[in-house]
Amino acid sequence: MDKNQISTLLGICIIPQVINEIKEFYDNHEETAIKEFYKSSLYDKLQNPVTGLWHLSPKTLSEIFFMEIKEQIIDYPEEQS
Repeated sequence: MDKNQISTLLGICIIPQVINEIKEFYDNHEETAIKEFYKSSLYDKLQNPVTGLWHLSPKTLSEIFFMEIKEQIIDYPEEQS
């Protein structure tokens, strides 16, 4: 996938679902959830086609996000063969 295809996939399919998962953490304040997600390291890695994170489920991505904000670390799952 090229960067434009990934951006489209993220914007339509993945990011809205991730935001929906994490907004409960912010007392259902969607605007806060969006701001925090977009400034996360996860988001930077997610939009990079080389990392391949775009193939992970929104649930897995939200779990990675929570780990990043709670523990200040990101543990990316290894790709299964």
